[in-house]
Amino acid sequence: MENQTTNHQTDARINLLAVFEDTASKLLSTVALFNEQQINITLSPDSWTAGQIAEHVFKSASQLIPVLNGAGKPADRDPDEKVKMIKDLFLDFEAKFKSAPGIWPSDGPHQKAGLIDLLQTAISQVREVINTKDLYAISTELVVPFFGELTRLEWLYLICYHTQKHIHQLKNIRQAL
Repeated sequence: MENQTTNHQTDARINLLAVFEDTASKLLSTVALFNEQQINITLSPDSWTAGQIAEHVFKSASQLIPVLNGAGKPADRDPDEKVKMIKDLFLDFEAKFKSAPGIWPSDGPHQKAGLIDLLQTAISQVREVINTKDLYAISTELVVPFFGELTRLEWLYLICYHTQKHIHQLKNIRQAL
């Protein structure tokens, strides 16, 4: 049974890595489309600049690294049980969410090269977690009110889908400029 679980987790890791690498590549290439002036333009008083979105994505992923590297416990449920719910929530591009204050971006101005460096650092850290940690363990370091306890696999998909939501926003900003 343990060997079957290991094989299943290997498949889950391969699938997650494919989604993650595609998302990371799209994030970096989308941020790269902005020039130094455009990265700091806001389209409306209540919206973020492309630079602020990139900083927010960096902060949100970076703050989850200690959670993902922290303590875990065996899951007493399907380890990807909440992935679809997470995907449906974050990839509803009409839905608007309030960001947690701890991951709000600064006012800027933002430098594109610095943001790309920060994002590459976070991408490397997340990739390391994907490649080395037990994805099926429930992370005990943080419980999200709406989702409850999440496995590392679910947290990592949350990072991917959250990032994909913001890539969508970045593309909309770029198109509007």
